[in-house]
Amino acid sequence: MTGDSEQHIIIVGGGMTGGLLGVLLAEAGLRVTVLDGAPEPVMPSGAAQLRVSTLTEASYWLLRNSGVWDQLDLSRVQPYGAMQVWDQDGTGEVTFTAEEAGTDTLGWLLENGHLTAALYQRAQALASLDWRCGASVESARRNDSGWDVMCGGERLHADLLVGADGARSQVRDWAGISGGASDSGHHALVATIGTALPHQGCARQVFMESGPLALLPLYSDPTQGEQRQCSIVWSGWPERIRELQQYDAGRFAVELQAAVADVLGEVTLLSERAVFPIQPRHASQYVAPALALVGDAAHVIHPLAGQGVNLGLLDAAVLAEEVLRAVDTGLGCADRHALARYQRRRRGENLVMQNAMRGFQQLFEQRALPLRWLRNTGMKLVDQAGPVKGFFANRALGRSADLPQRARPPQR
Repeated sequence: MTGDSEQHIIIVGGGMTGGLLGVLLAEAGLRVTVLDGAPEPVMPSGAAQLRVSTLTEASYWLLRNSGVWDQLDLSRVQPYGAMQVWDQDGTGEVTFTAEEAGTDTLGWLLENGHLTAALYQRAQALASLDWRCGASVESARRNDSGWDVMCGGERLHADLLVGADGARSQVRDWAGISGGASDSGHHALVATIGTALPHQGCARQVFMESGPLALLPLYSDPTQGEQRQCSIVWSGWPERIRELQQYDAGRFAVELQAAVADVLGEVTLLSERAVFPIQPRHASQYVAPALALVGDAAHVIHPLAGQGVNLGLLDAAVLAEEVLRAVDTGLGCADRHALARYQRRRRGENLVMQNAMRGFQQLFEQRALPLRWLRNTGMKLVDQAGPVKGFFANRALGRSADLPQRARPPQR
């Protein structure tokens, strides 16, 4: 790295996106401070955490190439080699397999807290990365040379300030950037279930009139048996989701089995049921002078395709790539052209995915018979058409022409 190592980058938010960005920048020798309002991340043990994520091939290589994958407890990581998607109100169905996509695995399931803890462990080995937990940021003010950030009564100077502080981003507000919030009309219920039949490493999703329901395969819990534990994400109209949350465990299991046509046999509720509103948003800008937004601070999409965390990790990788390129050529870490390239590379990609998720949601909510026939016929055609199916599989794997270098397999 030939740039000025005294330049200081502050990342507000130390979750999965902010943590990865800090690691990627500090690996190259840049001085980075992560101000994380949450407690110190710890590796999970015991029962599975409620919030889980699916990782694409691109995310996998990002974690492998940055040394984060080696910090994971692989006994709590579940690869999946197949996907099954169907319409509850018809005969349309699409299946994808790793073999068809020319790969060993379509993706990986792991707990959000697990990945954050692995990032934190990796950060401890990087001398130029200061990850501060329980750090509450009070304010940030722009000045001629960057940003002054107040945290716990201490004034810190940032040559570049990054907002990785979630959907209700304070950094975005301090920069005067519109958050572009909207209401999907859906809430989501998440829970962990046990199943009578093994999930066989297959991620499943059924589209219903009220919203999509995903069955995501989890690692094998010895108390449940081999491959008999799944995470569910049930999205739907708020009144329907509240109803499901209020049922007793037995009634909830009956409703769940009926919704998925007993695809995994009898199910058992293993956890509490958490509910949250789905509120997509897309910031009007990803950048401002000496400032950038990544992850949920920049965009939030419907969880029906499980792409949210992957988009955030790619934001982090692209921003790091552009910042490091600028520093390598003697420019500052907040070079406006580098930030503009980051926005150009990511904002359009994220908007396409967000609009696609909105379109899927609206399509499957339609009850008119011609539209029901059209979507079922379309799903059958996709399942039978190799090139079209391959296109969707590549999108699900996170493959694109503009992947950052760290999200690609090592060159042989």
